[in-house]
Amino acid sequence: MSEFYVSEKRKMIFYKQQIKTSLSRRLIVAVSVALLVSQTFLYSLGIPLMASGVHPESHSGLLPPAFELSQGGTNHGSGQPEGPVKHPSEGALPGAVTQSAIQPTALTNDINKGLLILVNKQHAVDKEYKPSDLTAIKYYAEDRSPSSRYMREEAAQAFNQMSEAAAQEGYTIVVTTAYRSYEFQTQLYNNYVNTYGQAAADTFSAQPGKSEHQTGLSADVSSPSVHYELTKKYIDTAEGKWLNDNAHKFGFIIRFPLGKEDITGYMYEPWHVRYVGKTAAEEIYTKGITLEEYWDSYLKTME
Repeated sequence: MSEFYVSEKRKMIFYKQQIKTSLSRRLIVAVSVALLVSQTFLYSLGIPLMASGVHPESHSGLLPPAFELSQGGTNHGSGQPEGPVKHPSEGALPGAVTQSAIQPTALTNDINKGLLILVNKQHAVDKEYKPSDLTAIKYYAEDRSPSSRYMREEAAQAFNQMSEAAAQEGYTIVVTTAYRSYEFQTQLYNNYVNTYGQAAADTFSAQPGKSEHQTGLSADVSSPSVHYELTKKYIDTAEGKWLNDNAHKFGFIIRFPLGKEDITGYMYEPWHVRYVGKTAAEEIYTKGITLEEYWDSYLKTME
């Protein structure tokens, strides 16, 4: 997705949201005036219209994290964020736009909890970002760093459930590394660059600040059948096939699928899962698309 396309798309959606918000406010004022004409009608309702669940900060639509302006970023009034987006410590999306609080959808909730945050080669998180709800995972490879056995609370619980479901069918699936700090990712990436060169390293390792692992929503997983290694052969194992076919039931997707390298920017990784919540995971799995394509298709619904 080109810089020009992103910029124009963001402007178009922003202007649409402004128009919708303005019309909504006028409609609310008109209805409120009509209601005030009849005190009897107001009393029959029992509560005023604005107390019916419409949050003052709610808007009529949602913007994906890749296109929403950051409350914590540096914008200088230009309407365009400068540098990496700063995400709040609790892991919510910056400047998240919500639908009416009357009937929030599952996808709305997942977006506003930051579960669909888009972090890739084009969209980075600030080096200081760290989720405040990191929770220890129950099932992990014991020979890996203890500091990497954490995910955001909801993702950790979902992984535990997925691992237990796999175990009931005779499969062992555990985390090798999940959360990675900016500093850890820096060391890892630099080691790969020194060993393989930057061009090769960039096909399988994210640059610091551009790794999903820093969000606490991603994890590399493996099994004893491949000696807990991260290998493309994992998809040929019973555990790897089970993960590929069932991860979405627990809110996970295979983040870098086969045949989508030109979109994700990374080689196929059957071991790398990303938590996005069950609603998005089901659609992404069913359509056989990536998280990038999911956001792109969502934007088209806003046109």
